[in-house]
Amino acid sequence: MVLRSFKLALMVALFVTAVPFYKAQAQSSEFSAQVEQERQQLASYGFYKWEWLKNDCSNCELFILTTKPELRTEKVQLFIQSLGLHKSELQMLYKIHGAEYNLLAHMAIGILGRESEFFTSTRYQFKETFPILVRVAKILRHMMDDSGKNVSNNSRGPTQIKIVPKKVAAAYGITPDDLHIPDNAAIATMGFLIESLNELKRRIPLNKLENVTPETYVDYLPYIYFGSSRALVKKTATPDKNLYVQAMKHYMSWVEVYERESVMTPLLN
Repeated sequence: MVLRSFKLALMVALFVTAVPFYKAQAQSSEFSAQVEQERQQLASYGFYKWEWLKNDCSNCELFILTTKPELRTEKVQLFIQSLGLHKSELQMLYKIHGAEYNLLAHMAIGILGRESEFFTSTRYQFKETFPILVRVAKILRHMMDDSGKNVSNNSRGPTQIKIVPKKVAAAYGITPDDLHIPDNAAIATMGFLIESLNELKRRIPLNKLENVTPETYVDYLPYIYFGSSRALVKKTATPDKNLYVQAMKHYMSWVEVYERESVMTPLLN
């Protein structure tokens, strides 16, 4: 009787454990089917898969498809939509080619994941809720430091930008206090990345960066973005071992980039 009761209890325990597992599996299958349906819908609207150095349309419309449920939140979707909606404006503002814009937009999503776990990390939420405390902590740390460096600005927004680019501030009126808004964060991130790419290109001949080519922009551009350009100059940058770069590229794999040459029908609902 004891053995029989034990077997019954074990079966119940296994069943209770299996229910969430199979439920999760079903939800995963449903989401995968939804993503595949959206791919087909994009194709019917004239969008095709974009790849860096393979597609060179200068003024194509951009659409970024999220392939992970974690990215289907309101804030993340607003951030991603803004990357496409403001593409032509930012291209004109910075005179950047459409293919380069697409690459940087793709990287912006990777940075969003790396810096704030897509608006959700405790660290990000604390910094946005108590920016004054963060500033005071920096000042106190500076007072204990004998390096002579100036106190740096707080990094703000879900992509942790220290300075809103002047062109973006002038054209859109965005300030650091506005970067918690997904649309503003997307615009400012793109402006910062475009300026970082220009800086990287300038340094290639200046610092003889033979390893930095269009094929490796995604590996070395983050060093400009997160303030470690010295590693480029001293040639100590190791993107294959850098946790920031690897995390960014991991999150970049969570989306697919599409473009089309003309507006046809409304986008996905």
